[in-house]
Amino acid sequence: MKTRNAIYDETEDPAILDFGIEEDPSLAHWGRGTRDKTLIHYVLSGYGYFNGRKVSAGEGFFICRDSMHEYHSSKKDPWAYFWVSLTGELADGLCKKYISVDEYGIFTYDFCEKLSRFSKTFFEDHSVLGDAETRGIFYLLMSYHEKKPEIAGNRHVVEAKKYIDSNFHRPLTVGEIAGSLFISDRYLYNLFIENEGISPKKYLNNLRLKKACSMLCNGKDSISEVAASVGFRDVLTFSRFFSKNVGMSPTLYRKENTKK
Repeated sequence: MKTRNAIYDETEDPAILDFGIEEDPSLAHWGRGTRDKTLIHYVLSGYGYFNGRKVSAGEGFFICRDSMHEYHSSKKDPWAYFWVSLTGELADGLCKKYISVDEYGIFTYDFCEKLSRFSKTFFEDHSVLGDAETRGIFYLLMSYHEKKPEIAGNRHVVEAKKYIDSNFHRPLTVGEIAGSLFISDRYLYNLFIENEGISPKKYLNNLRLKKACSMLCNGKDSISEVAASVGFRDVLTFSRFFSKNVGMSPTLYRKENTKK
């Protein structure tokens, strides 16, 4: 058994007590009994049993504070596991915020190899961990459980839209947008048509019109200020652009839509 203990503030709730790894099957067991702390066990290899249920590599088991529990390694393929222990009345809730366990307290995780590599170097250092360092490691571990939101559409389109959203207030060309992504104008055009149904130029124009209409309705800015805010150097070019797409001049649009 290898452990890294932590210096923690006893007034903090929750607080992380220690991290450990157990690779000796003769020691990889507990109970039946209770403990006044919260524990998370990640099975790195082999398998064993938690409250009578099989738990294998890539799975883990969560032990609530003061709950009755028992676990032990199998003899056929002994397990090795990494654990984290916490104290405090809020520890159970904090962990469950990140870890989804079933009705038996068992969960799956997809970073077994990453955790195994981390463990090999982490436990070579025997120094006591400071509170901030301990919390940093704990929250890094919890971040691995978070489901990253999937990016909708092609990643180039997503990045192009971000670039446009940040730069529409100045003169901007499709060539510049594509260049920021190290792809060709034509490739970016095809990606937009496929994923958005419109060209990148149309997306830019729609964004500029939306912003211009909002500013005109507020009635606080002059037409020239609105034009400059949406990437036009002169009012005449902006007025032609606006009239062509909206069907009326900026002045008339403001007159008919100014908030009373």
